[in-house]
Amino acid sequence: MKNVTILSLIVLLICLFSACEYDNYDAPSIVFSGNLVTNGESFLYDGNPSRPVLKLIQKGFGKVDDGTVVRIDENGKFQQLIFEGDYWLTLNNTKYPFEFVDFNSLGNGLGYDSIYMNISSNVKRDLEVKPYYNISNFSVNVEGDNIVLRADVTLNPAMKEVAPKVIFARGFISTSSKVNSQTVCTKSKRAIITSTGSVEVAIPIHNNVTAYREIYINNFRDYAFCRIALELDGIPNYYLFSEIKKVEGVPL
Repeated sequence: MKNVTILSLIVLLICLFSACEYDNYDAPSIVFSGNLVTNGESFLYDGNPSRPVLKLIQKGFGKVDDGTVVRIDENGKFQQLIFEGDYWLTLNNTKYPFEFVDFNSLGNGLGYDSIYMNISSNVKRDLEVKPYYNISNFSVNVEGDNIVLRADVTLNPAMKEVAPKVIFARGFISTSSKVNSQTVCTKSKRAIITSTGSVEVAIPIHNNVTAYREIYINNFRDYAFCRIALELDGIPNYYLFSEIKKVEGVPL
């Protein structure tokens, strides 16, 4: 019995050392980075990590690669550590409220081809997008017991495809400068726009289950960070976003 126990320990130690040797790879050290851009400027993106767009897929090595999600922040910036090798930069197969210029379109609603990339050193690559609508003149003010978000909306004349109409305007308010579709304090308002128009969303500060002070309990800040977003018909998961603005003088 003693010999069996000793033998079992020896086998276990061999397995442990083999596993350590097998897993002893260098960490990824190559940086793939860039920005989403439109008209030469940073494209204002959602930034919600549960709303992925870009993936790097590496084939070969006898494996099936689901891809490495490349997170994009609220300002359209992305940065991902990867290994050296051959990659296919691809998009999630879903509808977006914008078009990608750098990816070859397979047709309206059919998605895009992947882009092959041989990566052996740091790569910075900007990707151009064209939103169906442009958001401008975004403002946020405290008016009575509401935080009111307003913006003008204009159909982007550079679009190749027929744009779906705007069906909702959504207001997002946070205690921090990170505001995206994951932000818990939000309000939506129906807003039908097919070419040009304006949107307004009023978010209560008190006396409502969805109010700013009710969502963020024990919050003694007299300011908030806000964004407005547009939901387009038939595209329920991805929105067009304004910049993030700070509003002062929010009553306690």
